[in-house]
Amino acid sequence: MLKVNNETKVGILTVLAVVLLVLGFNILKGRSLFSTKKTIYAVYTQVNGLQASNVVMVNGLGIGTVQSLSVMDKRAGRILVTLQINKDIEIPKNSVARISADLLGTRKVEIDFGNTDEFLKNKDTIYAATDGSITDALKEQLSPLVKKLETTLGAVDTLLLTVNSVFDTATKHNLRQAVAGLNGTLNNLNNATRSINGMLAEGGKISGTFDNFSAVSANLKNNNEKISNILTNFDKASGSLANGQIDSTLTSLHSTMARLNEVAGKISSPDGSLGLLMNDKKVYNNLQGSLGSLNKLLEDLRYNPWRYVHLSVFGRKNKVVPIPSDTATAQ
Repeated sequence: MLKVNNETKVGILTVLAVVLLVLGFNILKGRSLFSTKKTIYAVYTQVNGLQASNVVMVNGLGIGTVQSLSVMDKRAGRILVTLQINKDIEIPKNSVARISADLLGTRKVEIDFGNTDEFLKNKDTIYAATDGSITDALKEQLSPLVKKLETTLGAVDTLLLTVNSVFDTATKHNLRQAVAGLNGTLNNLNNATRSINGMLAEGGKISGTFDNFSAVSANLKNNNEKISNILTNFDKASGSLANGQIDSTLTSLHSTMARLNEVAGKISSPDGSLGLLMNDKKVYNNLQGSLGSLNKLLEDLRYNPWRYVHLSVFGRKNKVVPIPSDTATAQ
């Protein structure tokens, strides 16, 4: 039996370790040593964090991986990206390899197929493009908003400084009193609202008033025929007055008033008897004296009728009775 020395064993183990290391490194890089793939190059000025082993996709299907990235100049203005693509996939020459990212930020190379009938061969170069990242889009959208927010915050800060300068201790005290007064006003308004609700509620004053108004309306409705008759009669009466001889009546009244004025003028005139009686004091006094004498004569006729009528059968002389007017005058 062949005896293997220790040095040979160490060499074999070393070779196996190197082979396993190379295989593991290529597997981690996304390379396959046992499958045939074609290599395609793309030149970018910005890779947006693309790394080796990132997936290459076409229409949402993974068809390869990013093999490596290398700088083509000292300023890193151009970056060469090596793509390993399945050999069975035919890529038109006018296709574009775009670097994009999903919502989680994972980078990928997505190939947009062209419309030519010529296809890329192994180690050909494809057109390259870079999509803006979600962060860049958010920054682009948020930048104007941030500027507006800064302007607004500055205005708010200025407003707060102005308010602090205006609202000193006295103003704050007055403001507290105004708020307290407003609270009292709101309480009074609340009480007034409750009172109004009470009056509007069933059995309240306003409800009773509306009930009375409804009853009056119903009564008017029930007596509508009578009211119509009254209005008809009034219309007839006014028509009769309008059609009557009002003008002749007014003329007669005017003539009567003229005569009354003439009589009143004659009474007031000192030439007539009534005028003398009303205006001459002597005539008035004489008339008063005559009336007084007449009254005494009638009174004496009442108490001493025998003076004027002699009816004595036996010839007895009657005693004279003094009249009351003469007694009252003597007293």
